[in-house]
Amino acid sequence: MTPVWLGIALPWICLVLGLLALVAFARRAFQKVQLHRRPVLLAGLAVAALLALYVVLVWAGVVPDRTLRVERPFGVALTLLAAGFVAWRLAGLSRRQSNLRRSLVEGFGMLATLLAGMSIAGMDLGRPLDKLTVLVAVDRSRSIDLVPGVEERIRMDLRVAESGMRERDRIGTIVFGAQALVEDPPHPRSDLPMPQRVEVGRDGTDLGAAIRRSLAEVPSDSAARIVVISDGVSNRGDPEAAAAAAVAAGIPIDTIALDQREVKDIRVVAVRMPSRASEGETLDMHLVTASSEPADVEVRIKRDGQLIAKSVTKIEAGEDVLRIREKAPGAGLHRFDVEVSAVNPALDQAPEDNAGSAFVRVRGPATALVLEGEEGKGAFIARALQNVNYAVQTGGASAVPSDIGGMAPYDVIFFSDIPAFMLSPSQIEALATYVRDLGGGLVLMGGDRSMGPGGYSQTPLEEVSPVSFDIKQDRRRASLAEVIIIDYSGSMAAHAGKNTKLELANEASVRSANLLGPGDRLGVMHVDTVVDWTIPLGNVTNPEEIAKKIRAVGPGGGGIYVDISLRDAYAALDRETVNLKHVLLFADGGDAEQLAGCRAQVSNAKRRGITTSVVALGRGSDVPELEVLSKLGDGRFYLIEDATRLPTIFTQETILAARSALNEVDFRVTSGASSPPTRHIDFSESPILKGYVVTIPKARSTVMLTGPEGDPVLASWSVGMGRAAAFTSDLKDRWGRHWTTWAGASSLVAQLARDVTRLADDPKVRLDADASGGQLHIRAQVVDDKGRAQTFRRLSAFIAGPDGISFAMPLEPVGAGVYAATQPLSRPGTYVVTAKDELDNKIVSTTGAVLTAGEEMRPTGTDRLLLARISSMTGGKTRDTLAGVFADRSAFRFSYWPLTPWLSGLGAVFLLLSVGARRLSVPTAWLQRRRKPSTQKAEKAQKTVQEVTATLDRLGKAKERAWAGESKGAGQGHAVARPAPVAWQPPPMGSSVIAQQRPTVSATVQPAEPGARMSSPPSARPLTAAEILLQKRKGRRG
Repeated sequence: MTPVWLGIALPWICLVLGLLALVAFARRAFQKVQLHRRPVLLAGLAVAALLALYVVLVWAGVVPDRTLRVERPFGVALTLLAAGFVAWRLAGLSRRQSNLRRSLVEGFGMLATLLAGMSIAGMDLGRPLDKLTVLVAVDRSRSIDLVPGVEERIRMDLRVAESGMRERDRIGTIVFGAQALVEDPPHPRSDLPMPQRVEVGRDGTDLGAAIRRSLAEVPSDSAARIVVISDGVSNRGDPEAAAAAAVAAGIPIDTIALDQREVKDIRVVAVRMPSRASEGETLDMHLVTASSEPADVEVRIKRDGQLIAKSVTKIEAGEDVLRIREKAPGAGLHRFDVEVSAVNPALDQAPEDNAGSAFVRVRGPATALVLEGEEGKGAFIARALQNVNYAVQTGGASAVPSDIGGMAPYDVIFFSDIPAFMLSPSQIEALATYVRDLGGGLVLMGGDRSMGPGGYSQTPLEEVSPVSFDIKQDRRRASLAEVIIIDYSGSMAAHAGKNTKLELANEASVRSANLLGPGDRLGVMHVDTVVDWTIPLGNVTNPEEIAKKIRAVGPGGGGIYVDISLRDAYAALDRETVNLKHVLLFADGGDAEQLAGCRAQVSNAKRRGITTSVVALGRGSDVPELEVLSKLGDGRFYLIEDATRLPTIFTQETILAARSALNEVDFRVTSGASSPPTRHIDFSESPILKGYVVTIPKARSTVMLTGPEGDPVLASWSVGMGRAAAFTSDLKDRWGRHWTTWAGASSLVAQLARDVTRLADDPKVRLDADASGGQLHIRAQVVDDKGRAQTFRRLSAFIAGPDGISFAMPLEPVGAGVYAATQPLSRPGTYVVTAKDELDNKIVSTTGAVLTAGEEMRPTGTDRLLLARISSMTGGKTRDTLAGVFADRSAFRFSYWPLTPWLSGLGAVFLLLSVGARRLSVPTAWLQRRRKPSTQKAEKAQKTVQEVTATLDRLGKAKERAWAGESKGAGQGHAVARPAPVAWQPPPMGSSVIAQQRPTVSATVQPAEPGARMSSPPSARPLTAAEILLQKRKGRRG
């Protein structure tokens, strides 16, 4: 870890080293290339050095980087190095260039270097914004119910805040509880009413999530301020870490504290008991309570949902501990719930926090749950399991556990003849999770309300089954023509869970379409007061397109007209030539209209081979008549209160209408693949079975027994962490009456149970879990065979929670043989935790924890200290109301304009100009045309002088040639005397140019001695033509 002092001193160390390097470079450059005589280059170096100094000061925290922001600081260092290199090179170039050209080359070159380096550094120019956006985070958790008149107060505050807004200002609303959502995005002042209220999970308070959501909603072109309205009781997340993010963003957070009223309260603080025990062992349970004053309370203890003890006792004010002793029940994972209530209700005005729970894993024989739809018909299976020492519990549809926590205590579950519509979607999902993720064992038994006929096709239960319930894969069945009539009147717009009733009905129709094959015919009509054929009756050739059209239908108006619906449906089916024709009518039980005459229509249709089934939603006045129609139509009647069960009902009805899922014939099973469940059983002596459910084996499943035409009767497979099996016949009166008296059937049940039963926990791994403070704390202690801590294990945990929540996380080592993990929880409920060894992929231990809903309602009082810390940390204020929030504009937000595109373009331009200034020259004629007249006159005089001098030079050369010719013609007699040159002196000032060029000739001719050779002419200056002519004239006279 880097020491703190080093992080503080490092920028200054870099600054000193940089200054020393810059001084050394400057000294060297002054000596070698005389850089101090180049002011343009020195200026460029100074600019690069100032940029580097700015970056270091920002790094050290001395200067804020608001006006100029550098994304890549290393680019500034590159800029300084490049500027030094370019200055050195340009200073060393030839000095024959003019001062102007040299200055241009140096200036353009340095500008190109600086701009290129700044573009690499990624510089952004900032400017302060006067536009202000206020994000108001409103607490909607359950604890706010303890604040009187809070809703009206917040509405008034928001109106007051909007009255102080300027034209460009914005205001938005964030609501939070266990999570945070945007209720009203940032918008200008408006007289429109508030948008629809957004619902959030109220069983927790996550202030950190509210701050982070508010930060995410801040516009990039606006200054911002966050105002948190809360009681400050945060039991989720980390609000101070979120406040630190606001500090980094430069956004202040104001807080408005909501004061909880003081109430008398009795609550359960914790339930502590051993996480493991042996069967029959005495369990010491410690119940920790807290009370505002001494009180008499009633304590109720439940085990796995059943009340086992109740007593009245006295607790003291403050925290008190009650010690309770209970016997450990049979083997398995058991949940103990403790509830406390005041004998005098006036002493407990917040009873929501009066419960606590704990889990205990009891060592002992394996446990089994036998669920049978027909009461008492599961006795044969229960006896067969008890004979091999299983601890067995039996029950019907009402005994199906409501969540994964209720299934976790059992090692294997037998599931028989309970139709899907009697279970909620969460219960079906829990069964699949129990097998796939908790490693449980599941045996599906056949029957006319099991598997496909029970409506489990296309459900999570089919996903974990070793056989498929899809009837369209069965080529032996007859084609089906089905018309589905859906009530889409206004009442269908009401919500049932997360979806409207109509959306659930549409989804149910889609499932029915997916069950049918290309040879089947399907029509779907949506009806209110008129009939609308959404899907005209036709072949099911494109299920995706059918699904798209059905899901696009929205609610209509009025009630459903049943008579015209049935008339049009029967008329369409009369034109079909298939053998199986069926109508499924879905209507609101209290809003079905025009029922007169429908009985006759249904009866006549039955005589023509068309069956009719009815699904009624809700116990309305029309339910009795709708039930009569289903009986007259030789169909089935379904009365449901929960619309979420519609998909399973439609699925079940479509399969039953196809009349292919059940094959009721006498047959004997045939042995298939050898496996442990069928080992040592002679099936050649087995009695007959009178029927079974037609299914299709999945690719990875093992088929151990088959029936007519090779259909599977017994199959199993591994799925996820568990195993599942399917026996498609039954072991009761309808199909397997003879098997219930055969000893081989008992052996088959026992061996099948052992094959799929969940593995026992590893005794060397002790797993504990606790849900408190909105977090799940998991801890595993691992020892080796000698009881010593084992530290090199790779463990992971899988958590299954309420409403299908599931997630996995690694268990990290935190000590010798200790592994732990922590996970925030979003909603109350039971969480089952399984630990898995990653090396062999086996579950080593299972436990559970319960997050109670009352934790949020504990009247702990307003946490003003936390709210004050958040305000002071971020530079915000502690407010009483939202009045004047838009008048406080001390916090400016900067909008940044990226300079990189402009810097890159300008750098390229200056680079071209630098190259041009070095390589290109300006034409002389272009310069001459732009010079001043005086300069042109002087140049003209100079040109005249040059021309006269040239003329005189030519005449002198001509004279020399003439002189040379005369010397040759004189022979040996006389020598011609050449006049001595006369030196030319410049004329006095003021004489004309021509006069200056005219020399004065003065020569003395001396006679040559006879016989003497002519001497060569003097070399001082050649004679002019005038001088030569003058000499010739004198010679003639002499």
